[in-house]
Amino acid sequence: MVIDLSRGHLPSSWTMFSPTFVDVAIFIGTIGFFFVLFLLYARTFPVIAQAELKSILKSSGENYKKLRGDNHE
Repeated sequence: MVIDLSRGHLPSSWTMFSPTFVDVAIFIGTIGFFFVLFLLYARTFPVIAQAELKSILKSSGENYKKLRGDNHE
């Protein structure tokens, strides 16, 4: 059996692909789902604990004010 090469045999190569509304919605939904999961992860497991960060900023801020002599309170 001889197969000619004048036309591709895959349906995807017959015409130019144009996405439908469903294709675009699935793509945007996938990106949105990724960002929701990423933000939930960042909220649950922050890189630096907020309580630790607040105590560090509070102590370093007071020490810095004492060294500079700023007493504007």
